[in-house]
Amino acid sequence: METAGGVHSPTPSGTSQADFYRPLRLPVVLIADASLGGISSSISAFESLHIRGYDVERVIIFSDPTYRNDSYLGPYFQRHGVPLTVLPPPPKQLDNPDEDRAAMQEYYDTNSSGLGATVADLESRHASRVAEIESLPSRAAKAIWYPFTQHNEVSSTSIQAIDSAHGDFFQVYSPAQSWEEGVLSQKFDGSASWWTQGLGHANPELTLAAAYAAGRYGHVMFPGSIHSPALELAEMLLKNLGNERLERVFYSDNGSTGAEVALKMALRASRLRYGWGANDDVGILGLKGAYHGDTIGAMDCADPGVYNEEVEWYRGRGHWFDFPKIAMKDGAWKVTIPEEMGGGKTVFGSLGEVFNVEAREAGSLGEMYATYIRGRLEQLVKVEGRKFGAVMVEPVILGAGGMLFA
Repeated sequence: METAGGVHSPTPSGTSQADFYRPLRLPVVLIADASLGGISSSISAFESLHIRGYDVERVIIFSDPTYRNDSYLGPYFQRHGVPLTVLPPPPKQLDNPDEDRAAMQEYYDTNSSGLGATVADLESRHASRVAEIESLPSRAAKAIWYPFTQHNEVSSTSIQAIDSAHGDFFQVYSPAQSWEEGVLSQKFDGSASWWTQGLGHANPELTLAAAYAAGRYGHVMFPGSIHSPALELAEMLLKNLGNERLERVFYSDNGSTGAEVALKMALRASRLRYGWGANDDVGILGLKGAYHGDTIGAMDCADPGVYNEEVEWYRGRGHWFDFPKIAMKDGAWKVTIPEEMGGGKTVFGSLGEVFNVEAREAGSLGEMYATYIRGRLEQLVKVEGRKFGAVMVEPVILGAGGMLFA
């Protein structure tokens, strides 16, 4: 494919070509600019493509004895693993069509060997790319321990190699595919990469924001210091949450560690409030089927299940309530009541009716559940003498527990 203009020239829809063609992730031959300003425009074009995940396989430029852009761009692109082909400029156009055609034919004949070597190298680089993708599953089977995976079922034929991702899809190579089906196929990312890609993979605005942050800050030690993005995000969260009990933001680096941070804060606050000592066994309250992460403390905050009960250090430190669950069945929204609350089902007319929390709390269902919780807490605390220092409740959906809607 030959595009018109620069890499950011708009398509008829107005989308930049660099973004428009991104789902295909075509290998790129970049034609560099030999004129004044060409070094900057060529590098800018390369960086725009590179930051979007394209592979620039070759740069081609005409020689120019005045500006000699090729002498600068050659070493630059070499550092990025991209070869540069330098061609003499074509002859000036002649007024006589026959003479002009002959001059161009001579130009092509003279430079065919250089271009032939370039084409051969492009074919070689393509073959290497395919060979690399094909080798990933077998190499991964030997070198990788996978999370949440039964390794008795892992083999070089079961692992899928992801060449790229864009929007809601992966470009995947699978050893089970035949060459007739193509080297890569598109697969829908149904879990949004464990629920973290709500705006899609390789979103250009997020990509540029991340690149800007990396270019501006790299990594900044946070204790005792501040930078604008961190402060602006904290202030925005506090303002929009609108909860006067929430006065400050604590930053952590992933879900499991965030759960541990919140847990430590809650347990320490409870010890200070109730005067518990260091030897008091303090647990948490939560929901059955919970999952808060894979670090030991977060695992202990969930009831025994597939994610934790086989771990030698696991101690379920808490009590977990069963809860009403909602599902669409036979065209109606039905809430299933736990057996320990009396069981049964309640039908709602709409999802909005289900999530009208004030109305439900004021009705018989809310009264039933409040009575159930209060009774269990009185038994656990007053009769059994247990102590609880934190409540950990998933909002609406228990994802890892089986996509249960609470």
